[in-house]
Amino acid sequence: MKNVTSGGRLFRKYVVVLLVLVGGVLMASSLVELYFAYRETQDAILRVERAKAVAAAARIEQFLKEVELQVRETTRTASDDPDASQVGPAKLGFRQGLGAAMAEQRELDFLRVLRNVPAVGELSHLDLAGKEQLRVSRLGLDVVGSQEDFSRAPKFVEARAGKTYWSPVYLKNESEPYVTLAVPGGKYAVEVTTAEVSLGAVQKIVSQIEIGADGYAYVVDSRDQLVAHPDNRMLRLKRDLSGLAQVKSARASAPVAVVAEGLGGGRVLAAHAAIAPLGGFIFIERPAAAAYAPLRAPIIRSAVIFVLGLGLSVLASILLARRMVAPIRVLQEGAARIGAGTLDQPIELRTGDEIEALADSFNRMTASLKESYEGLEQKVEARTRELADANRELTEALEQQTATSEILRVISQSPTNIEPVLDALVKSATRFCGAYDAVIFLPEGDGLRVAAHHGSIPQPVGRSVPLVHGTVGGRALLERRAVHVADLQAEVQEFPEGSEFARQLGHRTILSVPLMRESVAIGVIQLRRAEVNPFSDKQIALLQTFADQAVIAIENVRLFKELQERTHELTRSVEELKALGEVGQAVSSSLDIESVLTSIVSHAVELSQTDAGTIYEFDEATQVFVPRANYGMTEELIETLRQSHIGIGASGIGQAAATRAAVQIPDLESEPNYPLPFMLEAGYRALLAVPLLREGRVIGGLSVRRKAAGAFPQPIVDLLQTFATQSVIAIQNARLFREIDEKSRQLEVASKHKSQFLANMSHELRTPMNAVLGYTDLILDNIFGDVPEAIRDTLERVKANGHHLLGLINDVLDLSKIEAGQLVLSLSDYSMGEVVHAAVSAVESLAAEKKLALKATVPADLPPARGDERRITQVLLNLTGNAIKFTDEGEVSIQARISDGAFVVSVSDTGPGISEADQQKIFEEFQQADSSSTRTKGGTGLGLSISRRIVELHGGRVWVESTPGHGSTFSFTLPIRVEHQVERA
Repeated sequence: MKNVTSGGRLFRKYVVVLLVLVGGVLMASSLVELYFAYRETQDAILRVERAKAVAAAARIEQFLKEVELQVRETTRTASDDPDASQVGPAKLGFRQGLGAAMAEQRELDFLRVLRNVPAVGELSHLDLAGKEQLRVSRLGLDVVGSQEDFSRAPKFVEARAGKTYWSPVYLKNESEPYVTLAVPGGKYAVEVTTAEVSLGAVQKIVSQIEIGADGYAYVVDSRDQLVAHPDNRMLRLKRDLSGLAQVKSARASAPVAVVAEGLGGGRVLAAHAAIAPLGGFIFIERPAAAAYAPLRAPIIRSAVIFVLGLGLSVLASILLARRMVAPIRVLQEGAARIGAGTLDQPIELRTGDEIEALADSFNRMTASLKESYEGLEQKVEARTRELADANRELTEALEQQTATSEILRVISQSPTNIEPVLDALVKSATRFCGAYDAVIFLPEGDGLRVAAHHGSIPQPVGRSVPLVHGTVGGRALLERRAVHVADLQAEVQEFPEGSEFARQLGHRTILSVPLMRESVAIGVIQLRRAEVNPFSDKQIALLQTFADQAVIAIENVRLFKELQERTHELTRSVEELKALGEVGQAVSSSLDIESVLTSIVSHAVELSQTDAGTIYEFDEATQVFVPRANYGMTEELIETLRQSHIGIGASGIGQAAATRAAVQIPDLESEPNYPLPFMLEAGYRALLAVPLLREGRVIGGLSVRRKAAGAFPQPIVDLLQTFATQSVIAIQNARLFREIDEKSRQLEVASKHKSQFLANMSHELRTPMNAVLGYTDLILDNIFGDVPEAIRDTLERVKANGHHLLGLINDVLDLSKIEAGQLVLSLSDYSMGEVVHAAVSAVESLAAEKKLALKATVPADLPPARGDERRITQVLLNLTGNAIKFTDEGEVSIQARISDGAFVVSVSDTGPGISEADQQKIFEEFQQADSSSTRTKGGTGLGLSISRRIVELHGGRVWVESTPGHGSTFSFTLPIRVEHQVERA
């Protein structure tokens, strides 16, 4: 009965096992397939929704960029002169005509935009002051010169700073979304063009998106207001959508698709994409049920497969279990006989599989048991001893592994403290290596310091021993190898110092292993025994492992501390650089001295970790320091400080000014007769003051105060000196700006009078001078009779000097025209080769008089050109004439060529050359390389200045390359075709 019951349990067991195995595999397969199908389908749905949102956002952004491009093409300004943005409207007086012409052109451009861009409903032009000069509307009346002030409007402020401005979306007629666009115009003095843009096209794009029967799309602006929806009635509700989960997710840069409550209610799958110009998003929503409908088919298919597989597994399990149980019963009966000691009856089983082989194994085992029964006890005892030895080795290995893990745990828990790690190492080394004690030495100066010790042999932590070859530890460190001595007390010759220590402390056998890091010994770990008992190779290898762990621990602590220090330094440096950058930007971009100084003192207080600070300006008239900017102080304390009248030598700031160096008072309470007792009453204990110096002259001071007593570290002092330098620049900039502003007004008036005077005088002098030259020519041509040779020579000199004076008058007249902006080019076609040959013909006689070689190199294939031929010839004559005038021997050469699509004309000489300091000065009015009263060469210093301006009017440039003693080369470039005159920038 018992066997039947056991067989029944075994049968049920196999049925259950096989059923669980097959069914489990089917279930796992179905679940895995379902999971991956679900993920792939879900990813595909999300990609489709995201692609629709991105495509719609791209169309909207393209529409906005096209509108911006059309509006930007209308930006024209008559204020591209940099002086116009610096000295006010008076400088632009002579440009009013050009500005009016540009205004007419701008109005035509506005009308063209309204015709070509239906989305633009209105265009306006704002001048430099933010006042409206022109407004063209599609529906309203055009307005010119309304002077409506938009200087504080965001659209003007943002665009005036050089940025493109898009306003928040607003509605017209309760359902028509509009946005305002503002773009800057002008290269230097930025004016602004604004446009009112209808977002009807955005509404159309949203309505055309194909999302399915139940899906829809909508757009929110930067304020999370609904601005576009297929149903215009939704816009009239003016809904704030910031509370929707999908809007919050988009603002938080979360995943691109979420399941949330929809705009129209119900759970939806929402995808979004950003619309950069508007600062908003486009959302595409579909009901979650409809979106995830494709997921139902995989789930149903997996369930059907699972049910069918489970049924088949039940049938297979029953059949397999029946075939497996019968042979097992036979094996069970045979095993029972063997257990009862009946070894003569074999197991008879014929199944032809592994169970039959198992039965054969039982039979062979029975025979073996029968043969070896007598010696079984001896074999069991031997096997027991082997197992005990193996168990002991395994226990030792396990303990070593545990110790290693414990050491690694201590290393991880003590990244900044090496002592716990070294203590754990010496304890483990003593225990597992069978030593009396273990010591770790670290180099310190000329010796080895005991860093960790454990054991019965005395060795105080912190004690130093000599780092010499006569000690075992010293030799291991110096020779970078393990040193093992069986009896140190007997090795008097080899280790004299070590042998002496051994006799004093009572140890005999010693083993030292160096701590190696990248071939450098950084310490020693040492084991000792009181008797002569050398360490085994296994123990030496184990100590080497402990040495490696010690190196890891030491390196971890060193690297961690270096990282902490470096991180702290970098953090402080980044904060200081950021603050200095902000201060530098404020100094360079603002002339509001109060705001600049306030920014400086606030950053100084924050970075120096103090509580308050003040920047003073030194009043030279009253010889007192006046507070200009304060931080961290109450108004009452600031007012009291203003009434203090601190002079040089008084208080911390006065002492700093007197010594021209930083002064700190670590404890104000210990300072006798401190002149500002109200600071002590306010709780301030420490002070650091730095003078503001300009070329050795005191112009102010910077002081910071701290409520905790103590000296300031040197980095803080250096930082305050840097802020002091910034303060000096800010104060000096403010002073200079006031002076420059006043001088500019004076110079503008003087320049206008000078230019008018030169123009008038040049005209007045040219008429009589031409008459003098004309009559001189008539006399020389014997119109009034023969002229004696003596008088003829005099008249020739009169004629030459007259032409020279006429040239000077013409130069002065050209200069006055240039300064007044009235020099106009006469553009026509010309040949560069003819210009060069004309110049050579004009100066050939001058070169011959000085016996100079005059060469001209002009390629025959130079293309036809367009420009002012007379003015270009004037430039070439000036350069060639100067070269001949300043060259006493050698040659002068002219070369013309094409480079980068422009003419390059060079005039070279073998004259004395020009120093680097004079190379820029010679292109200024009335300047020469030698401007002294004793110079040997004549001239007014106007030729190069006029030549440079003529070249610049053509859109070219002029420069000089020269080395003193090796001649000079003057070169200029000209565009081949000049279609319009380039105005002065």
